[in-house]
Amino acid sequence: MRPRRLGAVTAAVLLAGLLAAPSEADAPQARRVVENLDRGLVAVPSGDGTFLSWRLLGTEYATYGNAIAFNVYKDGRRLNRTPVIKSTTYQDNSSGTGTYTVRAVVNGHEQKPSSATHGAALNFATGYAEIPLAAADGYTVQHAWPGDLDGDGRYELVVSRLSRTRDKPDLLEAYTLTGERLWRVDLGPGSYTQVPGNGANDPAPAAISGSTAIGGYRNDDNVTVYDLDGDGRSEVLVHTANGTTFADGAQVAANSPANQFISVIDGATGVERTRQPVPDDFVADGPSGGHFGIAYLDGVHPSLVTKLVTRVGAKRGAFRKLFQTWDFNGTDLKPRWKYVVPDGSPATSFHQIRTVDVDQDGKDEIADGNYVVNSDGTLRYVVDGAIHGDRFDIADLDPDRPGLEGFAIQQSELGIVSDFPWYYYDADTGERLTTGVHPANPESDEALDVGRGTAADIDPAHPGYEYWTSTADVTAPGAGVRNVQDGKVSTTTPSVNFRIWWDGDKGSELLDYTHVEKWDPATETSTRVFDPSGVVSGARNATPFYGDIVGDWREEILAETDDHSALRLYTSTEPTPTRIYTLAQNPEYRLGWTVRGYLQSTYTDFYLGTETRRVPKPAITTPRIPAEGAASHDDHA
Repeated sequence: MRPRRLGAVTAAVLLAGLLAAPSEADAPQARRVVENLDRGLVAVPSGDGTFLSWRLLGTEYATYGNAIAFNVYKDGRRLNRTPVIKSTTYQDNSSGTGTYTVRAVVNGHEQKPSSATHGAALNFATGYAEIPLAAADGYTVQHAWPGDLDGDGRYELVVSRLSRTRDKPDLLEAYTLTGERLWRVDLGPGSYTQVPGNGANDPAPAAISGSTAIGGYRNDDNVTVYDLDGDGRSEVLVHTANGTTFADGAQVAANSPANQFISVIDGATGVERTRQPVPDDFVADGPSGGHFGIAYLDGVHPSLVTKLVTRVGAKRGAFRKLFQTWDFNGTDLKPRWKYVVPDGSPATSFHQIRTVDVDQDGKDEIADGNYVVNSDGTLRYVVDGAIHGDRFDIADLDPDRPGLEGFAIQQSELGIVSDFPWYYYDADTGERLTTGVHPANPESDEALDVGRGTAADIDPAHPGYEYWTSTADVTAPGAGVRNVQDGKVSTTTPSVNFRIWWDGDKGSELLDYTHVEKWDPATETSTRVFDPSGVVSGARNATPFYGDIVGDWREEILAETDDHSALRLYTSTEPTPTRIYTLAQNPEYRLGWTVRGYLQSTYTDFYLGTETRRVPKPAITTPRIPAEGAASHDDHA
């Protein structure tokens, strides 16, 4: 982490000084305030040389489109003969090591060079960047949340570390990508101790990321990281309870161990800035589990979304749930609106939420399984006939159909049987477009259960995405790979965990455990294209995080070492002819990082697949920060 410097300027400001602003017809009006990122340049050994990768910023693309190129320098000497314009990568096969920088070129005018720094650079000499973890015997990393904690334009990581025996406090820690630990917050005994009298599925009051070995653990994911007050630095939002200890030693002192709070933590220091009690609607049921996330409810500024869930009675009891949204102004955390799902409603939660602009009015809705809540806190729809499932995806899955689509799976257990195994639907209206069919004579209700499902563009011969489930019986009518336009295209299925953009094309690869697979439609088989050693996956075969946090638009993988002593960051070194602005500045994609629960695949709100020819310009801007608080956005490797 670097200190914030006075009077620094961003690349977008430098470019704006050279060209007049385009007309509204040329670029959409900037609306959402997003992170002010640096170039994210990385240098990774590849073959006999070094592979370089950097960001095209969404703010640059929104303003200048394709009128921006790059020059690449090594120790001050330009490497490329003509500006790099078709991608944001470069393979350097010159001898020796050195310091790399890039300069943006706009309409033939080269911009200010990025700073050449050594010590702060990510070290990919071994093919990955290693982030040592502070000593914590018996702990493992469950999740990681990226955020620019100090305002320097680079992501840091907030990680949740959980006791493998689940009898010690949950820990939140912050690290730079270069391996410096910034702080630790101890969630205290309230993170692993049930309050007497709770139901079988009620969590410990400060439990995060599925920490406790009780039935409700899957609904506990009460952490998120984002810049809510627009000062250029991310806050950390988390459920706390009696005994939570912050980085400065201050503690939460509550009247009852059952009391729950939402704490706003300074991302740079780990010190609590403010705190609010959670809504008390369900206090008689005991502490609530739930989810945290971020949504732009007014279309411009981010708000905190908290979902609270309790279960009435034992395992088969009914869930009670509500949404409370909040705004943070730098001093106070203030409630925005609350929506309580009525008892007996067909609105049924999944194990995660998504925040996405389903009606494309610029404001985000909150999707929670088979129902969606509007940006104003009213119910938008409930998908007809759908019940609980474990996974659902929302994205532009069909390039020839307006708007966004969704794909969801259905669970059958404990005597509750779904009417269908999965459904493909209109994300704006909830209308089912295609619905799976159960076998006519199942062996049991459990045989109808679908545990996993995903959507990805894995077959370039068919326009749009494919979707499939974990159904093992390939003869079942709902099994196989289906295309959004052409129906069933394969009777066999690849892995069904996560889609990832890894190699050089615009189609999807598949991430399962810690390895990446490529599906071959011709042979209906998968080949491993990346399989690192010495690292492990965690709960539900997921790594702590994957996403576009450095380099070009493709996604990185963050995995924990098998001895739990470090995290390793892997990035692709495959050449690519494709140039897309950093996915971290795409609204839906970035908000996908703010939610957890059962970790889900990442998606953009524009169609990104084999048929993509032109990417729409994002309607975004960056925080207006006074000069004395401006971040230094130097690019380096």
